[in-house]
Amino acid sequence: DDPDGHKATTSQVVEQVRRLSLTGRDGVGPDSIESRISVGPEPGRVGVSCRASGHYELEDSVGARKTLSTEVVTWFNQRNSETLEGSRAFVPWVLQQSYFESGLDDGKVVMHRGSGAVVFSDASGFTALTERLAKKSNGAELLSQCLTAFFTPLIGLINAYRGDVIKFSGDALTIYFPAVDDTQAPRSRMQVPPHGSFGMPDLGPMATAVLRASACCIEIHKRLHMFDTGVDGVRLCLHIGVGCGQVTILQVGGAVPPETHVPRFEYIIAGPPLEQISIAEPLAKNGETCLSPQAWEFVKDCVIEDTSRGLATEGFHLLLRMDETKYTFPTIKYFAMERDRRHESQFRLSELNVIRRYIPSAVFKQIEGGTLTYVNEMRNISTIFIGGSGVDVSSDAGAVVAQDLMSNIQRICYAHEGTLNKFVIDDKGMLFLLVFGLPPLVHTDDPTRAVLASFEMVKVFEKFQLIGRFGITTGRAYCGVCGSAQRMEYTVLGDPVNLSARLMSNAPANGIYIDEATKALSTRELVCDELQPIKVKGKEQPIAIFQPRRKESASHIGVESTGGIKFPWYDRPLSMSQQVSMTEETMAESMKMNVQQLCSLQDWVGISTAQQWLGGSFSSELHRRPREVLKAGAAAPAAAPSDSPFSSGGAVVIEGATGIGKIELAEHMVLHSATHFGMLPVFGTVGPRTSDLERLGVELLRSTISIFRHLDPSVPADDLKALQQLAPPHFAQALPDVGAAFGGSTDEEHRQTVLYTMVDIVVSLLETLRKETPIMIVLQLEYGTNLFSKTLERFNPFWGVVAALTKVAMHDCREGGDRPVVLTMLVKEADKSHATVKKAVQKGWFVSLTEFNETLCHEYAALYMGVQKEMVPSPVQSFVSKVSLGNPLYIRETIDQLVANGHIQILRDAAGSIEALQCLENLEQINIAGWAQTAMVGTTVCLLESLDPLEAAVLKMSTCFIGAFTLPDLAASSCSRWAGATHFDYLRLYRAIQNLVRR
Repeated sequence: DDPDGHKATTSQVVEQVRRLSLTGRDGVGPDSIESRISVGPEPGRVGVSCRASGHYELEDSVGARKTLSTEVVTWFNQRNSETLEGSRAFVPWVLQQSYFESGLDDGKVVMHRGSGAVVFSDASGFTALTERLAKKSNGAELLSQCLTAFFTPLIGLINAYRGDVIKFSGDALTIYFPAVDDTQAPRSRMQVPPHGSFGMPDLGPMATAVLRASACCIEIHKRLHMFDTGVDGVRLCLHIGVGCGQVTILQVGGAVPPETHVPRFEYIIAGPPLEQISIAEPLAKNGETCLSPQAWEFVKDCVIEDTSRGLATEGFHLLLRMDETKYTFPTIKYFAMERDRRHESQFRLSELNVIRRYIPSAVFKQIEGGTLTYVNEMRNISTIFIGGSGVDVSSDAGAVVAQDLMSNIQRICYAHEGTLNKFVIDDKGMLFLLVFGLPPLVHTDDPTRAVLASFEMVKVFEKFQLIGRFGITTGRAYCGVCGSAQRMEYTVLGDPVNLSARLMSNAPANGIYIDEATKALSTRELVCDELQPIKVKGKEQPIAIFQPRRKESASHIGVESTGGIKFPWYDRPLSMSQQVSMTEETMAESMKMNVQQLCSLQDWVGISTAQQWLGGSFSSELHRRPREVLKAGAAAPAAAPSDSPFSSGGAVVIEGATGIGKIELAEHMVLHSATHFGMLPVFGTVGPRTSDLERLGVELLRSTISIFRHLDPSVPADDLKALQQLAPPHFAQALPDVGAAFGGSTDEEHRQTVLYTMVDIVVSLLETLRKETPIMIVLQLEYGTNLFSKTLERFNPFWGVVAALTKVAMHDCREGGDRPVVLTMLVKEADKSHATVKKAVQKGWFVSLTEFNETLCHEYAALYMGVQKEMVPSPVQSFVSKVSLGNPLYIRETIDQLVANGHIQILRDAAGSIEALQCLENLEQINIAGWAQTAMVGTTVCLLESLDPLEAAVLKMSTCFIGAFTLPDLAASSCSRWAGATHFDYLRLYRAIQNLVRR
């Protein structure tokens, strides 16, 4: 009903609900709020404001206003208040206070300067606990329960003593007890000092802070020492270090992750107390607390020292108990609680969008849905520990450096679709914890991404003249929430995480060490040099370590001196399982065979269209004999059809999903046109990494120079020297940058500029070449396993290169006597608005490759197995067709897995000839989720991991319905916290369905 009691139409209800935040994240509060929402093709800007009359009004993008009923406002506020309550636990008290005192603007780095006690509490036993539970099917749930049971009383005690948990470092806590003058508090009883002991003099803010920290540590040991986890006899113990002094808390970062529009910030604590606790904490054994000399000086007359053993470092003291003739921890705690006013400065509903900046987007979405426990899981991740030194971040100048460094680390991490989980300060400097493989940023090649990102980060440290050490490991770890309802963080725990920290400590300055698992799962983009095994803490046997480096790119692309053709994609095969298991020679032969088999399918739209352009029919003999182009000056044995791009020149677009056959088709077209028309190839590929954009220009230049060298053997063998000879004089000043690109040392900020410079040189050289020889340019854009549009936008310069090369290809050679130039683009999804693509569509030179139908799938599967189609059992045909969805790459992977795992067997006679193909078991019972190393399953799993929680829930429920289902079906099967507003809940579900269909 509307406010007047009239029934609204469905469209009116949907329109009103559309103007509210679809996820409930923009709370209706006393302040005017604006948010971007997208419900359909165009986003709208919606404002909710409180009028002087006290009514809330909704204003749409055209200025129309509508009053919201009190019931609507109250209902949404209740739901958003639940989100606020869960989110507030992810930020410390001091951050909330700083917001109300001086604001938390994006450009503000130092958000708090003060003094107080700092405590570092480290728990022993969590590694053993994680290792035991990692082997259990419900290990994540059990570990989460153990963490909650342990941290809930621990954090409760810390809060009671006015402590503030600043950071979780795995299972360790960094706690700040601020020095505050409680004598000025409104509720202060002047006859009783802040420490709570009647008749004792006031100690002052700093001494009171240290006293509270000491009393807190004593009670923690009393309550939680030898905490029984209930798992295989594992018990948890704490050893604690206490320091005090001036403290600086920084807010750094601000980059936007690829999966959200909200910038991410990290807060860190720095100052002399951090150095003190780094010495004190290791001196304490389990169940002990060690105080720094500075902290001891404030409480030496208030506590009793533990003198049962001496300490190796002079001036540090072990804490035994309070001097109960003066102070007791119950009275200290009671008066700390009584005078605690922090709740007066905690975030409200109007600050919900501020809180989001400090919470991973995936975690925040689960908080919104009331499903936070869903984030707790055991999963395989690649972890990077980075240790940075060379700057004091507590100083003003150091804070600026920390911000710049953090921004660069974030930018690189997000470009590779990773997660920056932690940034902390210790006595050795800065510590960064980055994780690759956390939802929604999950990829089959996460180990490679971690290493490639580290290469770029090393350059950042060198640029700032700092020292960075990198340790990278891959393995199964707990990924989830650690803490209690009062204070928690999303973290990663486990042996692989600990090992990455150990490797970091052993790594040389600006060096990278990786473990054996990371090396084994890396793609061919890396070369890993084995080093001497090292002994690390927590491991009985020495650990194998490796030092990674980039595999050098091919020095020659295109026409080789032997007359053969070097294709660039042979260095970057699509199948992850093949990359790991095959040698380069075997891989090359396999890729050549793929071309023969795919292109021999006469009913495949790809080869039938290509042969219309090329003329004649496909001959596999072309791909069996040695690949050689026509010698310079030799007459072409054939001519292309008159209406073909190979006759007049022009642009050809081949579009299709990864593995659908674009590369194989292009390889055939290149070989056919080279051997029949004397058309020489120029190659340029980009992706799947965003960090090698300039490779596109390098390959274009190298392959263009190889044509000059083929036509004129006197051209220097060194590409840069050849370029100095061939390039027009006005490019002379740009050649040093080109040389840097050849060596792979182009700066991040100059990549795009250098790319376009190289393309300009290529265009100039091609204008010269086309007078002597026909040319086929092949441009490939490969997205790889990248998931999010924000990452894919980094490849947009590809279309700028297309536009530049179109000037050469669109020139009709029949008008000026030049030879034809064919520009062929291989893309997953063509930019239909691009002029070149439009021209290709208009000319009929655009082909969109789709999945094979069932007949073609059966034929290709038989070809791949090397058997007659009739020999393939019907269950095998049906299974391969259903599982692969007709994608040629997936067909090959499915067959490889069936053979490797013994599900099917090829029987041969004594002469080695195939007699039969035998199906050994019911294929429907195969758990294909175990094929995660394949592109087929791995990519699908990663896509599922990238879904928003609501989308994932809708997708899971849709598999349970037989036949069509409705929005009420979905709503009835989910226990949504938004179910109280039926139309709103339906709209959320419908939007999720739209996104799923689109993806």
